[in-house]
Amino acid sequence: MRRLLTSLILLSSPALADDTPRVVTDIAPIRALVAQLMEGVGEPDQIIPTGSDPHSYAMRPSEARALSNADLVVWVGPSLTNWLEEPLDTLGKDAQQVILMEQEGIETFEMREAEELLAANSHDDHDGHDDHDDHEKHDGHDDHDDHEKHDDHDDHDDHDDHEKHDDHDGHDDHDDHEKHDDHEGHDDHKEHDDHEGHDDHADEKHSDEHAHHHHDGEDPHGWLSPTNAVLWGGIVAGKLTELDPENAATYAANLETLEGELAGLKEEFTPVFAPYKDTPFIVLHDAFQYFEQAFDVQAQAFIVPGDGSSPGPASLKALREFLKENPAECAFIAPQENEKLLRTAIQGQGTRVAVLDTMGDGENRYGDFLRKFATDMADCFAGKEQE
Repeated sequence: MRRLLTSLILLSSPALADDTPRVVTDIAPIRALVAQLMEGVGEPDQIIPTGSDPHSYAMRPSEARALSNADLVVWVGPSLTNWLEEPLDTLGKDAQQVILMEQEGIETFEMREAEELLAANSHDDHDGHDDHDDHEKHDGHDDHDDHEKHDDHDDHDDHDDHEKHDDHDGHDDHDDHEKHDDHEGHDDHKEHDDHEGHDDHADEKHSDEHAHHHHDGEDPHGWLSPTNAVLWGGIVAGKLTELDPENAATYAANLETLEGELAGLKEEFTPVFAPYKDTPFIVLHDAFQYFEQAFDVQAQAFIVPGDGSSPGPASLKALREFLKENPAECAFIAPQENEKLLRTAIQGQGTRVAVLDTMGDGENRYGDFLRKFATDMADCFAGKEQE
């Protein structure tokens, strides 16, 4: 009898009765954000494992099952994972969705053009970022006029030579494997196989065409903006409360904690970055724009565009010529990216190289993830060696 009563009590408990909302996220930083909001209630699932390419991932049965059982799906959107739309329409048809990059009021930016960025930062053009007003895509954020050209593209780690890195934290843009079938609308880059440093490319016409190809579209890496994260947090907390009103107080408290952490991070790091407003730096992959905007710093150049397409020889040559006259203090690379390509571009410059992880592992709190990113960037600017 005692055993029966115990079983009934356990089965009626929230955990075993499965009353907790079943939430699915797409990539690690979004999981970190949602997990922080659900702390004390439950944990979200993550469809795309840390280190996998979000552009072309093929779900495993366990991930498809999680999607089919989901009450709520929180994902960046088709600008990052357009392949996910079909499974959501079938497997996840009964789930509510929060498409983060489509939420009203968030900051959004268009992808940058390499030539335009080089021109803007040549010689004396390093004063502030006032020439970027033409890219105002800040739905509801008109106060960002002077930052509007930093199309941060974090999620596309360009992996020309990804030796030993089969798992690419969500941005596996394979520059030298040129199989960019996963880059929506960029199939025309398949012919530009690895061009690292080969200025004597036989087909200069292809190089020129590639160099002048416009990388149109929205930069999907909005999770590096603390402003976006706060707005998203409020939206997701609201959805969780609708699904699970009994834990409304917990979601509200967790949201308040998240907002406090991100406000504190902005307050702490704004003066840290202030002396480096005009510090020249380059990024291997143009994925940091949202963070650049948030803290008023700007990359002077990038090697691989935000859409992950491979740079042509003409682009690499132009970058090396630019860096001879405009040396960079720091060069940033994601953990899984091809350091060889970066070091070829900055050879002989004395530029410090630092690793910035735009994805994290999804296990730490979102605030901790963004704090580490900010700390690693600031340390390079300050001349500190990365551990």
